[in-house]
Amino acid sequence: MKSPRPEEFKKFYNLLMKNAPEGYVPHLFRVASGSKAPALEYGSWKSERNKLSGRGALEWLKSGGNVGIAGMPDDPLVNVDIDDNEKTEKKDMKPTLMARSRSRDGLHAWYFSDEDIPNIPTDNAGEVRAQGQYVVAPGSFVPSEKDLPDAGYYTVEEERPVSDIIFEELPDVFLKTKEEQEKQKNYERRKDFDPKDGDGEHSAIFDIEARDIVLKEGGSTEPSDRWAAIFHGSETGMNMSMSREDLLHCWRHNVSHNGLQALTVLSGYLSCKEAGSPHKRSGAGRSEVIGNDGAVFHAWVYAKRRGYIPEDDPIPSRALNYIAKKEDICEPNDEGLLPPWAFKRVVKIVEEEY
Repeated sequence: MKSPRPEEFKKFYNLLMKNAPEGYVPHLFRVASGSKAPALEYGSWKSERNKLSGRGALEWLKSGGNVGIAGMPDDPLVNVDIDDNEKTEKKDMKPTLMARSRSRDGLHAWYFSDEDIPNIPTDNAGEVRAQGQYVVAPGSFVPSEKDLPDAGYYTVEEERPVSDIIFEELPDVFLKTKEEQEKQKNYERRKDFDPKDGDGEHSAIFDIEARDIVLKEGGSTEPSDRWAAIFHGSETGMNMSMSREDLLHCWRHNVSHNGLQALTVLSGYLSCKEAGSPHKRSGAGRSEVIGNDGAVFHAWVYAKRRGYIPEDDPIPSRALNYIAKKEDICEPNDEGLLPPWAFKRVVKIVEEEY
């Protein structure tokens, strides 16, 4: 496998910081070698403990790892990720620091904004990643099947300092997607949603139904209705529906979701296609939520933050096991339980990091 290019990152970092707002510190973190997935010693990549300095990121690249850069709720950075050059060309974007992605088809553009620009996912045109989401930084390498010069590398495309941007200056595909999402909010939803009752011993996360998701996040519970998906954008605005069997259907990816699957997608842990159960003859794969302790953990965190479950809802044992394994604390016993000392340590990590 080819090695990262630290000098390419150095060029990117210098341009990123050239016109940066006073006090801005980029949220850089370790990404695994040859991958787009975080490489962490503990906790979440969002944790301040996992944040790298520019020098630290450069050293990580020199050791063979990749680097991620995130737009965070408390900083002004906006990542614009373009996946489809037919929907958004470079000339359609406000000039700024840009990089070419590993496929050599996509673009990453960076802006600073004083506005609270939201995350905006689309079906297949790309995403705006501004609130706790990241892209892989230039200098990184992830293998690509393309037989093109520099395939697999993230390289600086436009050597410019980062420009300022306001919401209305985003590419049209994102403005239209956001407009569709706002229309979706006009559907009736349960404004007085009451958290699912827990019994104090078992988590209520497994009692969340797809209907609850729709009423809280937006959409229609009428089986004859179709509406814009709550997980991603849509060119038609008609790629999601509810069935009488209390399943949430995505017609873009030909999958269905129960409550837990939908929460896993909303948490950002899995995509709609990864988490959903395939429709018959759809060709989609088996749901990655099945047997996935990480899906339970991230769904639980999202549900707690969004008020689906009570504040004192106990963390599921499978979620505890996920953190214990992730942090290399210990393996659960044959009954799927952690020893008391490990339980206390995991609970402390969850309280501090999540």
